[in-house]
Formats: sequence, structure tokens, C-alpha cells
Amino acid sequence: MKANRVLGLDIGAASVKLTVLEREKSGDVRLLKYGVADLPGDSGQEAERSGVITATIKQMLREQGVRKSRAVISVAGQSVFTRFVKLPAATPENIERMVGFEAQQNVPFPMSEVVWGYQLIGGASEKGEYEVVLVAIKSEIIESLAKAVDAAGLHVELVDVSSLALYNAVRYNYEVEEGCTLVADIGAKTTNLIFIEKEKIFTRAVPIGGNTITQEIMREFEDQKITFAQAEELKRRKGFVGLGGAYEEPEDPLTARLCKVIRNVMTRIHADVTRSVIFYRTQQGGQQPNKLLLTGGSVALPYTDHFFNEKLQIPVEFFNPFRNIALAPNIDRERLAAEACGYGGAVGLGLRLAAGECPIEVNLLPPYVTERREFNKKKIYFLGCAVGLALAGASWGYYFNQRAEIEQRILGDEAAPAKDTVQGRIRALRQLESQITRQQKSVERYGQIKDQIKKLAEARVRWHQILEDLAQRLPADTWIIQLQPASAGVPVGGITGGMEIAPPPVEIMSPGGRSDQKPGVRKEPQITELLIVAGSINKPSEPERLQKPTEYLTKLRESSLFDEKTTNITKGPTPKEGDINFTFSITAQLKVPISL
Repeated sequence: MKANRVLGLDIGAASVKLTVLEREKSGDVRLLKYGVADLPGDSGQEAERSGVITATIKQMLREQGVRKSRAVISVAGQSVFTRFVKLPAATPENIERMVGFEAQQNVPFPMSEVVWGYQLIGGASEKGEYEVVLVAIKSEIIESLAKAVDAAGLHVELVDVSSLALYNAVRYNYEVEEGCTLVADIGAKTTNLIFIEKEKIFTRAVPIGGNTITQEIMREFEDQKITFAQAEELKRRKGFVGLGGAYEEPEDPLTARLCKVIRNVMTRIHADVTRSVIFYRTQQGGQQPNKLLLTGGSVALPYTDHFFNEKLQIPVEFFNPFRNIALAPNIDRERLAAEACGYGGAVGLGLRLAAGECPIEVNLLPPYVTERREFNKKKIYFLGCAVGLALAGASWGYYFNQRAEIEQRILGDEAAPAKDTVQGRIRALRQLESQITRQQKSVERYGQIKDQIKKLAEARVRWHQILEDLAQRLPADTWIIQLQPASAGVPVGGITGGMEIAPPPVEIMSPGGRSDQKPGVRKEPQITELLIVAGSINKPSEPERLQKPTEYLTKLRESSLFDEKTTNITKGPTPKEGDINFTFSITAQLKVPISL
């Protein structure tokens, strides 16, 4: 491809979207090619997913007639740690040091295991403060994705965050109006919310998307035992967002059941949107949104815009990422108009190189890509040095061989080493072997210490993920009163505002009561489940007030952290007349136990 052309590759949970943009001499951007391909819904293992991504991209490049190209790729918002922090007025050098300090304090992983970046948003505020967006991702995740794209024959130039790429696409195509514009990107696994004001941006990821609808359809038709693929096909072919209220239900019973399921999931998304708006206004000092732009693959369901217009009472539009982008003559205008709102991320990625400059330009390029580029630049010099060293080595080898032959002829048998000299060398080698053995034992001891430190750091990260997941899935007007870790039903500590976990060592016993271990050997205890006591406001006027425990249980079962089958309500709510609140208990079984 030409140097002024760039390929934007938006790799989501369920599909890969591709755009090829070209920067014209006038400075305008033109769309040359675009396309989308589905990813299998069951490619859960990372190694398997990488292979599927590579094969899918290769197939798309063949279909689009694209050869080796510069590519800008994105990582999904749910994989990226994003924080918006405020810094006091300072010089650029001091700001960089302060951002580094904030990263160490906020990123829930060791800094040696992440790729991170930041950017200032706008200028200084009236108080002299600067707002900074800080993003970080585990190195193994981004390296796996970049290598999958490399394997397809592309050269990864930049790695962006999907939500920030979408923000750049919105700013390129729309004038930022007074007030606040909310962008809702409803994808397969996540709904990304982007709040946009003139000098302000805030993003938040909600773990509900199109796959949630598909899974709920599978539960609704559980008696028919339909697969995920069949439920997805049913959703696309017959599903739409039920209008509810005074509108009549569809005459077809199957369609009516589908619409009800879809509306229930959309209602959950709306509840999270409402919570995010409240957080944005109270914690970030933002304004109430006065406009909603819908984008993402799941907004294609009919009546999605009507639903959010009814709920939010603000104008709702489908986002058009090609509004200010010229189209090549071969582009099917009618088809593009029907599919445009799903390509916001892919367009935003291409604009990073095609537009010359974008409002937010973070880059999470893995270190190995940068190192490889530097090596390729210096490869010719390395090759020359290698040839020179090889020639020099050959010359010296020839010289020493000739010299040895001459000395052997002159000295004859006298040139042989003496017996005592050989024995002295053997003793020296044995001493050296003893030193090496001692050093190896020291290395093993330090390795054990390193493993212990790594284990503690991983446990800290797991607790952060678990607590954040529990909080995000709480229904409205519901809170956690007590969180008790347990091991096989036996409490090992408690969390009631603080965390105190000090379980005793557990000795492994045989069925007859005899210890199967040597004296002093203890089995490391593990936390296998969480005993949750939650409270909720009792509103007698609401007939569904007692469904909060069921709603919370359903959300916990959808989490990747808890086992769906063994996570259950252990104590239901029993409010009395006049109670202003009630409590209930849930036992949440961890899929992966936490060692203590």
C-alpha cells in the first residue's frame, strides 16, 4: 500500500472491523475500503483466540485485496485500566514525574508487567489544574494481540484504546456543541460510555452487551436447548427492542418473548447509564448529557433509539463516522449507510495516521515492536560486523594452526604437557564446580523469595478485581453490609469496611483422622467462596422490591469471576411491615480460589 494509506483494525470480542483510509493532497481523508468479519463466540482461550484473529484478518485482507500495510489496532476498553486524574499546575517535566507517580499509585499491577501511557486533556482549568487520562494494560495481553496481527502480515504502527479511538472519530465528524454529548458504544461484551464536552472527556465501561442478550435468550428457551449460535441467529433475525407500556405486543408468541428479553437487558444498560451520569456529574464535575449518539454492533436491533429516547428524554442519533470523510467511487453508498454506525472505532484508528493529528494520541505499542524496529534499522551494521568478525576469526585460526604445527615439529614429544600440570588443572576445575553449585543454591533461594512476592502481588490484584466487580453489579438502592471470605463454607476472615484475613494453617488429614503429611508440613489455605450480606431499601409501593436479590444473583452469575452453578442465595429477604430496608445473603463461589 502507498505510504499515505493506513489500515484501521478494530478487534472486538465478537468481530473484526477494517477500514482503509487515505490522506489526500488537500489534507482531506478518503475511505477506500471497509469490511467486517465475525469471530466465533466460543473462542475463549487466549491461544485459540489469537489463532482465530490471525486467520480472520488474513481472510479479510484477501477479500479486500490488501497486502502488507501499516496498521493501527485497538484493545477493548474492558482490558484497559483507565483513570482520569487531576494534577496541579507544573512544568512539563514535573507533570511527567507526577504522572509516573500517579501511575504507580493507581495501576493495580506491577509497573514492570504493564504497558502504559497518558495525555493531558485540554489546558489548565480555572483553578490551574490539569486533567490527565492515564491508560495501562497487561503486557501479555497487548503482546498477544500485536503478534496475532503481525502473523497476518501487517506492520503494527500504533496501539490505541477502542473508546479513545471512538472519541477521536466523534471529534473529527461532529462539532462539539454546548453542554455534554454522551456516546454509547454497545458492543458484544461491553457497553462503553463516553462523555464529551469542549475541554473534557470521561469514559466508563459497563460489562453488559449484545452477548448478554444472546445468553438471556438461551435461558429463556432453555427447554429447547438452543446453542449460543442459534440464539444469536434468532436475535438477529426476529429480535427487536420491545416498546412496552401502551404498545401492543407482537402477534407472534416467539417474537413477543424475544422482545421482552431484549428490553429487559436494555433496561439494565439504561440503569448503568443513569448511574454513570450521576457519577460523572457528582465526581467529575460534568454536565447533564443533552444528546446521545448510539454506535456499536448491538445498536442495529430495531427500536434501540426509541428505547433510549423514551428513557433519557434527550435527542438520540445513530453515530455516522463517515460524515466528514470522502468516499471512493467503488464504495456502495446505500450499504455503507446501513452499516456505518458500527465502524466508529475502526475510523478513529485510521485517523491517527491519516488525519495527521487527533485530540487524544496515546500509544500502547508493546516494547518488543519498538525493539524490533530499532534492530531492523541497525541490522545492516550488525551484518557487516558479523562478517568482519568471521573473517578475523578465520585469519587468527589459520595463524594459530600453522604456529602449532611448526612448534610440534620443533619440540616433538617435549611439547606435551606434564602430568602434574594436568592434575593441577583438574583440582582447579573441581573448586570452580563447587563454587558454581553454591551459587546455584543461592539463585534457587532468591527464586523462591521472588515467587512469594509475585504471589502476594497477584492476590492483591485479584482482590481489587473482585471488589470492583461486586460493586459494579449491585442493583439500584442496594449496598454490601458484610463480605466474608470462606474456605469450603468455613469463614476465614471478614470485610466490613476494612479487610482482616488471618486464617490458621490447615493440616491435611486422611479419612480416618490420621495426618497424611510429615510433622510440620501444612497445606496452604485457600479462599474458595465469598459470603455476601447485602441490604436494600424496602419500598412497599414497588411490587418488585423483593426481586433485588434475584437481580444481584443473576449479575454475579454472569461474572467471569464466580461459578454460575454454585453461586446462590443462602438467605432470602423477610422484611416486616414498616421496615425501611431488608437484608439478604448470597454465597458466591470463586472460579479460581485465592491462596493465602
